[in-house]
Amino acid sequence: MCGIVCAFDVKESTDVLRPQLLEMSKKVRHRGPDWSGIYADEKAILAHERLAIVDPASENNLF
Repeated sequence: MCGIVCAFDVKESTDVLRPQLLEMSKKVRHRGPDWSGIYADEKAILAHERLAIVDPASENNLF
């Protein structure tokens, strides 16, 4: 399961809000401890936590 946090239509600088979104993202880190990322532009910030699900039965059979 993955976790996503975001702020859209941002009125103040995303440099100010970025640390707050990273703190929010830490709160959902348990939902996706395998990889995380953040995207920011002048109007929006998105952060996510990704959980990679691997089927042990097919791990050795890649094709």
